[in-house]
Amino acid sequence: MAKKKGSKKSTAANKSIDISNLDEENHLYAIHLATFQNLITYQHGLFEIAENNRLDAHGAVDFWRNISLSTEILLKACLLKHEIPFFRKRAHGQYGQRVTAETNPVLEKMLKDQKIEYIAEINTGTVSTALKSAEEKLFAKIALDRISSQLISKMFYIIIRTRRNRNTHFYFPNQASIDTAEIEMLYLPLLNRLEEIYTLEVNTAK
Repeated sequence: MAKKKGSKKSTAANKSIDISNLDEENHLYAIHLATFQNLITYQHGLFEIAENNRLDAHGAVDFWRNISLSTEILLKACLLKHEIPFFRKRAHGQYGQRVTAETNPVLEKMLKDQKIEYIAEINTGTVSTALKSAEEKLFAKIALDRISSQLISKMFYIIIRTRRNRNTHFYFPNQASIDTAEIEMLYLPLLNRLEEIYTLEVNTAK
């Protein structure tokens, strides 16, 4: 018997994607971004500078873009891990896969509070909005002291002004070299402070 054309519906678009472990996946992605060019190493929860610091001009710009992005991704992983809501609903995102967080009730509530049904509707915001969420909610929740919280904010503001928005959108030759001192004094301390925050036990107290 001949099959009727068009009778079989595709289930790919209807299948939900479970993002219950999204904090862990972004933690790993942040580590990848920081280390895959072999200028930074990560072992036993510690970021360190590697002996190799030779990259061509384009590779150097790639490095600054990737390491600055890694700080943003790691900050957002910290927000997720410590149950700080920062998702917003993106307009015109009702397409593709639906999204759920079946084994993460806190994240599932974040999705429902924002009426997010599709993964394309998730807007994680910018590094600036993520930092604002950290300053307003995360640092207090984990009882981070004022000096440490202010230092993290200052480090991010320096990155936003000097690297993040320069290397993401255009190539500038003056950004095309590796400054070891900048890595050691800015990026490594920030990454390691964020790593410490990520590894803290979650405070579930309301």
